[in-house]
Amino acid sequence: MGGEARCPDCDVSLEEADLFTGQGEFRIRTEAESDDVLAAVGVTKALDVTPRRCPDCGLVRFYAEE
Repeated sequence: MGGEARCPDCDVSLEEADLFTGQGEFRIRTEAESDDVLAAVGVTKALDVTPRRCPDCGLVRFYAEE
């Protein structure tokens, strides 16, 4: 992830956290870029997701990594 992630409530740095799914890595599916040839045939792409947690309030945010 580019830059430092900060908690919107506490304004402190978010720390990396682990997400346990029992099925391997946690990912999200997105549409391919609209000008991409793969998008024309309905192909999607999977992005890795990095959870980050606020050490003060416990807020957890998920960031999709390109």
